[in-house]
Amino acid sequence: MDELVILLKDWVQRLKGIDLNLDPCEEAILKYSLAGKSYSKMSDDIPNYELSTIANIKAPKLFKRLREVTDTDINKKNCKLVLTQLLEQNNQEVIAGKNNHLSKILHRSHLNLHEAPDFGDFYGRSQELSDLQRLIVTENSRVVGVLGMSKIGKTALVRELVENIYRHFDYVIWKSLEYSPGLEEILTEIERYFPAHNPETNINNRISHLINHLNQHRCLLIFDKWEAVTGNGEASAQQQENYSNYEKFLSKVGESKHKSCLIFMSIHKPSIMDLLLNRKNINELSLSGLKNQEAKALLTNLGLFEPGIQALIKCCQGHPLALNLAAEMIKNIHNGQIPKFLEGTIFMHDVMLGILDKQFSYLLNLERNIIKKLAAEPEPKLTHQIFKYFPSIPQAEITQAVNKLWQIRLIEKGEIQESEALWILNPLIKKYIKRRYH
Repeated sequence: MDELVILLKDWVQRLKGIDLNLDPCEEAILKYSLAGKSYSKMSDDIPNYELSTIANIKAPKLFKRLREVTDTDINKKNCKLVLTQLLEQNNQEVIAGKNNHLSKILHRSHLNLHEAPDFGDFYGRSQELSDLQRLIVTENSRVVGVLGMSKIGKTALVRELVENIYRHFDYVIWKSLEYSPGLEEILTEIERYFPAHNPETNINNRISHLINHLNQHRCLLIFDKWEAVTGNGEASAQQQENYSNYEKFLSKVGESKHKSCLIFMSIHKPSIMDLLLNRKNINELSLSGLKNQEAKALLTNLGLFEPGIQALIKCCQGHPLALNLAAEMIKNIHNGQIPKFLEGTIFMHDVMLGILDKQFSYLLNLERNIIKKLAAEPEPKLTHQIFKYFPSIPQAEITQAVNKLWQIRLIEKGEIQESEALWILNPLIKKYIKRRYH
């Protein structure tokens, strides 16, 4: 990382007329941060500084100064990505004057992360990160869907992934579909990177034109909140056409041969994925709540400690937002005492109610009714027992609905009994049903 620090100093001196003049501790902080190392390891190499001094005084002061001179939101977590992007855009002549080794330090990825949220600390998900990196970088997946409940951490996971793998791509483009933009609008923004001599107007031709570029360059396209462009019975004809275009785009990217990848995040799986999953290089990853140790680390950082940590994690089913909301209430109302909080009635924060209201709005009537039935039962149910709730509906249709609910982790799969899965309702969803429907 020495070369990256040298480039930064050169750039600041040349463009800003400022000498960074970092002291040994500040330079070490920057190098360790660029390498993704913790301050605790750095304190061993700089014995004149206590860990608390490094973390609470020296580092914040350094990054405040770097934010001022670079006009960016640089911090310890994102410094490598921010500086690499900054120097790629502004330091070409400096790179040209250095040796070949130094020129390779900055892989010239075209990064468009303007619509990507910037999260704080990232907890756990090491297995999911590893799985995604394998699917995308090693196995060259063309399409990867990241599915799960609303606010379960899909966007944060992919944002962290991008910081780990962006150097493997020529272009990284993140688009949010939250406000249901037309596919034409999204294609127009992506096409700016691949100008055409004779621009196409037909949507099918535009998709084909983009596929050609996805084969010429290795691109990582990220579409967040895919559910916003998924049709339902209440959509207008224009909206339905837009939804159809997105499915057509997803299908074409999945079916065509190229060297790029499309990641989409959604609270449910697009119907076209059921067909695409039979093809090679098409994959999906379903997110559940945080594992116990990951959730414990989150709660500890939020200032909560035993007793009651495990019970709280179970109560919130490891859902990161639910844990954050519960922690705030525990600290503000119960003086940090988790058992006092758990003694109360069913906890369901208004924020979570709103989030789950939105999640349920995307479900079909049958899917909602299955959840309501399971919420009313004290024990989990086998598949054939769920069939009995709906005698007039074909069993294949019920099975498909149950599978969809499991894919987005609104229900969990328990042990297998007599060749059938035992279906368990997510406790957080059971609380929601009791608040909304009882």
